Amino acid sequence: MRIENTSSCIVSGGPVIKRRPAKNTGEAKSGARADTLDLRPRIHAAGRTVRRFGRDYASALRDCRKRILCVAAGAAVSLTGITAIGSYCTLGVNYYYKDRLLCTVAATDDAAAIIGSATRKAQRMGAPEPEISTAPKLALRSGLVNGEDAVNAILAASPGLSLARAVSFSGRTLFCAESDEVIDEALAAYVEKYRINDSAALSGEIEIKDQIVRSEELLSAEDIVTVLEESDVLAVMNIVDLTEQQTIAHEIEEIADDSMYVGESVTETEGSDGVVVTINEQIYRNAELLSSAVISSETTVEPVTEVVRVGTKPRNALEDGLSYPLSGTLSSGFGPRWGRTHRGIDLAVSMDTPVAAAAAGTVITAEYKESYGNLVQIDHGYGIVTSYAHLDVIGVSVGQSVDRGEIVAYSGNTGNTTGPHLHFEVINNGEYLNPLNYLI
Repeated sequence: MRIENTSSCIVSGGPVIKRRPAKNTGEAKSGARADTLDLRPRIHAAGRTVRRFGRDYASALRDCRKRILCVAAGAAVSLTGITAIGSYCTLGVNYYYKDRLLCTVAATDDAAAIIGSATRKAQRMGAPEPEISTAPKLALRSGLVNGEDAVNAILAASPGLSLARAVSFSGRTLFCAESDEVIDEALAAYVEKYRINDSAALSGEIEIKDQIVRSEELLSAEDIVTVLEESDVLAVMNIVDLTEQQTIAHEIEEIADDSMYVGESVTETEGSDGVVVTINEQIYRNAELLSSAVISSETTVEPVTEVVRVGTKPRNALEDGLSYPLSGTLSSGFGPRWGRTHRGIDLAVSMDTPVAAAAAGTVITAEYKESYGNLVQIDHGYGIVTSYAHLDVIGVSVGQSVDRGEIVAYSGNTGNTTGPHLHFEVINNGEYLNPLNYLI
């Protein structure tokens, strides 16, 4: 198809439009309509009418002038209508794919260039050459499209090509969809997949524009969701305010009281825990926690300190009874032995058996002492002392406070001994007592 630049033809192959020259007769004046009235016959007719009906000439002339003014007014109205039509309408060219109207372009645009551009683009995209025909048409100016839109309309109608909505990020096309409705459906499904609460929203910038693509490149909403996940361009952000109630542990205040024995206590003020309510703001990106911060904290219940009186008066260890320092076999009792008094008991055990304090007290001896070997002695108050002899390792030092059952040493075979064992003594104000009478 080619364009002929003549005054008589707009597009070859379409209907020919010829301009009609204005009639130039002796009856029409230059610049006036061809059907301008000839006044002379009308005046003569008027004259005849005067004669027939008895009117005078002047009356007939006035009547003729009125008719002339009416014809001039009608001509003015016709010219105004033509001017108005020219303001809203123009000569255009319809573009057809087969029998389907694609668009209308102003006749002044180069049709050959438009069709040629569409053909080249279609070939580059692997589509067949579009079969386009044109025809001139008087068209509304508001209904015309420019050359670029016409090229897109032609390509969109070509086999294998579609006018798509292309979504891009930083100039790179992410995907193409058939319509904005498909894109909206995909974005809604993407948000719903990672929704935590009503704050779910997309974060990121994308550009959406029209683009001609191969029809096979159009993606469904489901496929678009996959592309969004892989590209990581758009993310679903959620802000979650997590309210937590935490316990504030109450403190315990101890007041020493020497009127009560060690181990005794009396609660003067009951304590109670407090409660603090915190609001934690958590930010999620595609359901993955990005950050968490406390945005408010309020103590709704204040904790109450517990006040306890604690006894410091030493107990009489003999009255309370003594604990066995270890579990062993009694190999020698208290009393006469080998012509002399055995001042304690012997408990046979293997080497390095843990030795525990028989009662609470303070260490007064922790050293090697003659026939006792390694020796530990503990003062339990009221003049009561316990001794632990023949030790292998001493685990305490002089002045150290120990509790009942606390490990103070390890059994051994030091000093005067015939084998590994623990020699255990109970002394009350310098008098050696039989430990078996007090051990419980």
